[in-house]
Amino acid sequence: MIFPATFVLWLMAFSCHVRLHPHRYGFATLAPHGQRMALVGRIAAPAVALVLAARMDGVTGVLIWFASLSIAGLCIALWLASRRH
Repeated sequence: MIFPATFVLWLMAFSCHVRLHPHRYGFATLAPHGQRMALVGRIAAPAVALVLAARMDGVTGVLIWFASLSIAGLCIALWLASRRH
C-alpha cells in the first residue's frame, strides 16, 4: 500500500514542477498564490513520500521511493509528450 501512496505524491510533485515552469511546458502562468502552493507541493510531496516509504522497512522503503519516483516521472513525461501531438 506504500507504493501507490508514494506514486501519487511523486505525481503531485512533478505536476507542481510543471506548473512552476509554464513557458517551458506550455501552460498558463499561475497567480502568485498558486505559485506558492506549487512550490510547497514540489518540496513537501517528495519529503512526505520518503517518510512514508522509510517507515515501511528502511532500505526496502527507500527502494520503493526511488521506484515510484522513476515510474511517476515517466508517466508525467509521457503525458507531456502526448499533449504536444
